[in-house]
Amino acid sequence: MTAIREGKRPDGSAIGPPMAIEFYKYMSDRDAKAIVAYLRSVKPVKHKVPKSVYRIPLRAEKPVDRVAGIPPSDKIAYGEYQVQIGHCMECHTPMVKGHPDLKNRMGAGGRKCEGPWGEVISANITQDKATGIGSWTNAQIKRAITKSVHHAGAKMRRPMFYRCYDNMTETDVDAVVSYLRTIKPIKNNLR
Repeated sequence: MTAIREGKRPDGSAIGPPMAIEFYKYMSDRDAKAIVAYLRSVKPVKHKVPKSVYRIPLRAEKPVDRVAGIPPSDKIAYGEYQVQIGHCMECHTPMVKGHPDLKNRMGAGGRKCEGPWGEVISANITQDKATGIGSWTNAQIKRAITKSVHHAGAKMRRPMFYRCYDNMTETDVDAVVSYLRTIKPIKNNLR
């Protein structure tokens, strides 16, 4: 649990990217314990992995004492929790000095993501009606998250983990949409 939520190995060294510790630190005790239980159930595989090399300073998060769960009945707070744990805002927020600008531009998109899928610019997921998802229906937002289909019908590309999000419960997806509806509109024309 310390590795997941604080980014610290048993020897005390910090775990670096792509582990999204700054978001996982909000993970509830219940969910963190469930992940640990699952990981302990996976059959061991011997596989020598080279040591990672980072050109940035690494630091572990402050110790996480206890994180209570959020009941699904608190739809917006539960949706915010899902977005935190899914670290959605890491990609959907412009970077400032190497970190997502969560204070001023949260959800405004525009971050370049490169990989085997090519180059993708993250979408504006704020409630701006012209450049974000403010004019989308709830069903269109759900379809984008779980089926990788844009509100206009075009197929969207990775790096978003649509295959994983397609396994979310209806309650979880509804909560995410409810939370996204509370994100202040930010105009950011990415076309």
